Amino acid sequence: MNSTTEQLRFASIPNHTIRADFAGGGLSSDLGPLLLSGVDRQIGLTQRLAAALVDTRHASYITHFYRDILAQRIYQIGCGYEDGNDSNALRNDPMFRLGAGRLPFDAGSTLASASTISRFEHAVSSKDIYRVSQALVEQFIASFACPPKTLVLDLDHSEDAAHGQQPLAFYNHFYQSTCYLPLMIFDGLSGALVAAVLRPGKRPTGAENAMIMKRVLMLIRKRFPQTHILVRGDGHFSGPEMMQMIDAMPNIDFIFGLSGNVKLQALAEPTKQRACALWADVQTQDVVPEAVRLFHEFTYAAGSWSKPWHVLLKAEVMAQGENPRFVVTSLVGLDAGMLYEDLYCGRGQTENFIKHLKGDLASDRTSCTTFLANCMRLLQHAAAYVLHQQLRTQGLQHTALSQAQPSTVITKLFKIAVQVRQCKNRVVLHLPSACPVKHLLHTLAERLFIPRPAKLVNSS
Repeated sequence: MNSTTEQLRFASIPNHTIRADFAGGGLSSDLGPLLLSGVDRQIGLTQRLAAALVDTRHASYITHFYRDILAQRIYQIGCGYEDGNDSNALRNDPMFRLGAGRLPFDAGSTLASASTISRFEHAVSSKDIYRVSQALVEQFIASFACPPKTLVLDLDHSEDAAHGQQPLAFYNHFYQSTCYLPLMIFDGLSGALVAAVLRPGKRPTGAENAMIMKRVLMLIRKRFPQTHILVRGDGHFSGPEMMQMIDAMPNIDFIFGLSGNVKLQALAEPTKQRACALWADVQTQDVVPEAVRLFHEFTYAAGSWSKPWHVLLKAEVMAQGENPRFVVTSLVGLDAGMLYEDLYCGRGQTENFIKHLKGDLASDRTSCTTFLANCMRLLQHAAAYVLHQQLRTQGLQHTALSQAQPSTVITKLFKIAVQVRQCKNRVVLHLPSACPVKHLLHTLAERLFIPRPAKLVNSS
């Protein structure tokens, strides 16, 4: 293709036409890989994940090691390139090469192609998935400099719609779609991702939820024996298996949503009637509140439960009618309203974390031909979330982007044009002179910089 057909035409300005071509040479539209690489070097994420994989390839045929493939793929996802086919173009991008620790223009520094990444994703075994999932939990544990006094673990399932013939994607009536139903576990205080488990699209059993959560809790408890852990979740998790498992582990409590039944409604009736009476009274006031809420607590034991538990009632009356809610918890001696509004409702922030993972980092791009390959896909997107969360909470702490979601960080910090020059013993990057975040980038670069160890001098 000649330069004429590669030209782009734009609307003219007075006395000048505007044309463009793709002959810029050593240019890139992404500064992001270098920033994500800086975070990765500090926390050792891709190295930890790669160590969990068993490479069965013949050594003489290996061009790209697993750590290199993981870093390339995770950095691409973290920069907004969630499609594996993007690798065919980005493998020659000088900034993605630098992010992977390679020289930007050497012939031998080309990154992996889309087909190589696809083979990598489809080569994993069930044992590989288990070890990588465990490594992700260990990465969360390693993020603490010292054992925390308390941890709040939020559990939630999320729809991962399937648009093809993905194995184990089933029709889910609640979401009205054929989908997977992955389980996400987050640190409710910091937003850090603890675990991401791809599941079939059907609703999980209580035994399945308990099995997954027990493995996570045992890993955390092994490193943090004195930390108090609170497990939060909606009604999906209030099965007897989960509550009994948590009750058997020391210094761990739970608070779960609870579906109403005839018995619970009967126990709640006096409080509901008082709430209705209060609502009727406030209708005569000049300023009518949006709702009237009363809280009550009592002990209750369903037939399948091993023992009675503490149940909280929120008796709410609004213009639309009554809206009672129930919560079951192992916590006792605390105010019912505080437990419900401050502790239980605090888990709503998890919905935002899931949106960051799904909406900003496209974790639902599970279009592989095998279930295990899709598991690997989800784990790579989860790793990209880990890098973004660490970048936001550590590198961008006390800055304008300290609370920014990944899409905002990508737009403002990652999508910056860079001119790359490779010299004999250094690589020089030229950023736009009018870059609006130059001061923020200077702060971030200083925080991510790791100086090279000084060479030992032989005193003899």
